Amino acid sequence: MTCYVTVGTTSFDQLVNEVLNDKCTSALKLLGVEKIKIQLGAGSWSDDVRVRVFNGVVEDQGDGESGGLPVEFYRFKPNIQDDMKDALVVIAHAGAGTCLECLRHRRPLIVVVNENLMDNHQLELAKELARGGHLLYCTVPNLCTTLLDPILFNLNPFVPPDQRLVARFIDSLMRGSSS
Repeated sequence: MTCYVTVGTTSFDQLVNEVLNDKCTSALKLLGVEKIKIQLGAGSWSDDVRVRVFNGVVEDQGDGESGGLPVEFYRFKPNIQDDMKDALVVIAHAGAGTCLECLRHRRPLIVVVNENLMDNHQLELAKELARGGHLLYCTVPNLCTTLLDPILFNLNPFVPPDQRLVARFIDSLMRGSSS
């Protein structure tokens, strides 16, 4: 059982370093997680994590251990769908594409909002999806406690909107204008 952590193409160093602290790895083990897989993006590890988890050696991908859990990481991959599908739980940044992709795979999702962003539209998206019961969201300092929220494994499935509705609407407009 894997916990998959993804930050997209940018960096979210606070998140990737937080998930590897003792409190979070203990919470993950309570959930039944046996491995952590991290998509690091353009980010970097703190000095503590670099030494404690990866023995000071960090490339663009690698393996380590934190709190008794194996850790695997990579920066980028053309397709992360399999990593999401195979995960027991996903922890992700609040990018719209990442959120919707994960929800399509019906994985329990915790979205961690980056408070350092200037225009935090990600918070609005996270709040709206949480209001529908589709995910949990938090900030970095609250991640470890959010992992233990009993709602995590009882979230509502996300049903994407019918894309044909837009096509039908446009079609009806075009028919109406040709009369």
